[in-house]
Amino acid sequence: MVYEENIIKIALYVACNDGVLSEEEEDQLVKSSLKNFPSVEQKKIDFWIEEFFEEDLLLENYCDKISGLEDRLLALKIATETASADGLDLKENLALSRVINYWGISWEEITSA
Repeated sequence: MVYEENIIKIALYVACNDGVLSEEEEDQLVKSSLKNFPSVEQKKIDFWIEEFFEEDLLLENYCDKISGLEDRLLALKIATETASADGLDLKENLALSRVINYWGISWEEITSA
């Protein structure tokens, strides 16, 4: 379950860059997570959300825990769905761009996924 946790925390990192995790974003994160990780229970997702807010990690700490293009594209998909649930704020958009740049993923790879 470490795999799922890290992807969810990347989504949280992006969605919280505007300073808040809105109710809409949290609902979308849970919905996207349950859809993509059917073996994960909602109470586990809720725990990871709480844990995220107790951590003091940098973007690199989260990004380094996800390897493989397919996993990174899934993380970006869930992050985008989550952050855009209440409108994609400029700070969230910049956080998403930082993740993409850190991983060195091209727009062609993102749009063809």
